[in-house]
Amino acid sequence: MSFLFRRPGALIVLGSSAIGGAAYRYTAPPSSSSSSLNPHDFTPYTLVDKKPVSSSNSIFTLRNREGAADPESVKEAWRHGVWSIQIKQPQLQIARDYTPLPPTPDVADDNDTELHDIRLLIKKEEGGEVSNYLHRLPEQSTIEIRGPKLEWELPDDIKEVIFLAGGTGIAPALQVAQAMGHRPGTRLHILWANRKREECVGGKSDGTDAHKVLRSPLGSWKRYLAFGTAPSPGQKPLARQGKGAIVQELEALKKHNASQSSGLEVQYFVDEEKTFIAPQDVARRLNPQQPCSRVILIAGPDGFIDYWAGKKIWIGGREAQGPLGGVLGKMDLRGWSVFKL
Repeated sequence: MSFLFRRPGALIVLGSSAIGGAAYRYTAPPSSSSSSLNPHDFTPYTLVDKKPVSSSNSIFTLRNREGAADPESVKEAWRHGVWSIQIKQPQLQIARDYTPLPPTPDVADDNDTELHDIRLLIKKEEGGEVSNYLHRLPEQSTIEIRGPKLEWELPDDIKEVIFLAGGTGIAPALQVAQAMGHRPGTRLHILWANRKREECVGGKSDGTDAHKVLRSPLGSWKRYLAFGTAPSPGQKPLARQGKGAIVQELEALKKHNASQSSGLEVQYFVDEEKTFIAPQDVARRLNPQQPCSRVILIAGPDGFIDYWAGKKIWIGGREAQGPLGGVLGKMDLRGWSVFKL
């Protein structure tokens, strides 16, 4: 098992300066480019679609400007774990990591151009230089990206995963669901927390703990989710009824995984509805350790990760796991491993 200590969302500076502890220095010139996606040079992609899914989140669809197919490294990344790409903000010469969404089931089995698209769930962060730049771009704009970067590798002997996702932390959870859907006999439990229902419209929890109400400090991490208040000028209107885009993708993955003899269970928690993930939601899914791999993954805002598993640390300019703390650090995890994404 390998884990690269660069979390999705880390800020990268292009050039010789660094900003705080979250900055990395590039070894390749910022002007370099390639016609095929690779980890070393930036490749021009075209923004072919920008679909709002809430007042602050949109799904961006990027397509290789030269029509090049995905390299083998991208195919391997889809099969083996959680991976990200870097997007460049050319005016400020900075870049940020984003986690691609898996292909939708209607194109996943086709040899079509859409199969090679990069889809990203991006939140418009208050003060976020890269996210605000991206949300301002019109369709058909050129966006330079590079990758893939493997953030976490799915063990070969994996049998069960519990995934705690906060906000856009659902993107790596979807990657794990897609990968585990090709492994019969595995099971994934996703516990997805959002500040507002608009992020998961139409989502209904599986199992017996649906719509459980907890009036407790367990939702205190929500202050780290700074949602926008209104769509940008010219932004496409949001769907007001039915199921949200990410909810639809989760339900499609549930059907696909079931057909492959793999299981996917999703619980929805919404701050404004006073439903929060509680320790017992994790505890009831902790089966006794078996001679196989069982892992708890956490992804979302820094405050969400800190609350559940403790802070990451910096070692030699790289972000590392750090000791297990937070709520999970006080629980009997029965031999389960924990990774902070």
